[in-house]
Amino acid sequence: MKKSLLMIAAMFAAISLSAKQITLSPSAAVSIAYDNCSATPTVNGDELNVAYTAGGWEWAGVEFPLDNLAVTSIDFEYKGVTEGWTSFVVYLRADDGARWYDDADDFSMSHEDWFAKTGYFPTKLMWDASNFDLGARSFIALGFIANPGAPTTNTFSLRNVKITVEGDETAVDQVSNEAKTTKLIRNGQVLFVRDGKTFNALGAEVK
Repeated sequence: MKKSLLMIAAMFAAISLSAKQITLSPSAAVSIAYDNCSATPTVNGDELNVAYTAGGWEWAGVEFPLDNLAVTSIDFEYKGVTEGWTSFVVYLRADDGARWYDDADDFSMSHEDWFAKTGYFPTKLMWDASNFDLGARSFIALGFIANPGAPTTNTFSLRNVKITVEGDETAVDQVSNEAKTTKLIRNGQVLFVRDGKTFNALGAEVK
């Protein structure tokens, strides 16, 4: 059953699952931005291009929904060129809104060529407060934002965004293998219906 469902996901949703690693589809990204800032993501093949406008030390970018996954590692590639300093902040967001990042990895947006990062994992709270320790809760989003030192209108690109999670089963794996899987598109999102339950392309059940 796992193999058949993985083949369906690969064909229809550009998602691949291998053991504990999940490759996130560029089309799953949604825009996020600080007040009066903006970000517009577009998909170009296997790349995600993000056009953004942000004020000095404000921010804009994208998030990938994760649906309460116990993420242990993140791999990604990015590029972007700016005038002046622009930080590229990568974070995981928990269900209370707290975002965690790694201040030891102060990424610069100034990379004309693709820059690859493997084994990234956040260790500190970003600009948020939280009443629980890192690892005590699972994460609901993975974010990538530009944080310029001066007002900026520019673009950055992402590709090969992968997360490693604890365990190799998702909710869709636990459905009986006797049922037929049906693909549907709802509000622009690819979904799968099996045994009367609906799942997204990451294998998490959609209520």
